[in-house]
Amino acid sequence: LSPSSSSPLNTSTAESHWGWSTQADLYAPLEIPVVFVGDGKLGGISVTLASLEALWSRGYRIDAVVFIEGEVSGNENDDSDGGGSIQFGKGNTEALREYIAMQQRKESMLDGDSIICLPSLPPMPIPLDDWYENNQDEFLKLHQSLCQRWRDNFVE
Repeated sequence: LSPSSSSPLNTSTAESHWGWSTQADLYAPLEIPVVFVGDGKLGGISVTLASLEALWSRGYRIDAVVFIEGEVSGNENDDSDGGGSIQFGKGNTEALREYIAMQQRKESMLDGDSIICLPSLPPMPIPLDDWYENNQDEFLKLHQSLCQRWRDNFVE
């Protein structure tokens, strides 16, 4: 929540009271496109969908969703079960793609190139340089998708 003296919920005339507005409500009039960072953890698809629905209900245009791998199931060093570890972010990516396909809603103009999943970030204090370089293809694909989408919307 952001304090706002001009909030429509601010009915107080006293200087000691502020109205409160969500950031989603404050930025909605700007009509700027959104690149949403979804939750790549176990159970994160619920939070991601609720947040996207809240933005869509306020009229936002979501141009991309990026998941960053979160927690990993099992011990990465222990492959005794033969199955390795589970990457929840990729599962959340696929779940969102299925959800979008079922909704067929005008405001969710997301396609396969605009929903991506990146590997988990390196632990602090390891610099992000190698992480960016290793994911350069995904960033480039997302950049191209966004540029095309923004060019198409600019022309309209």
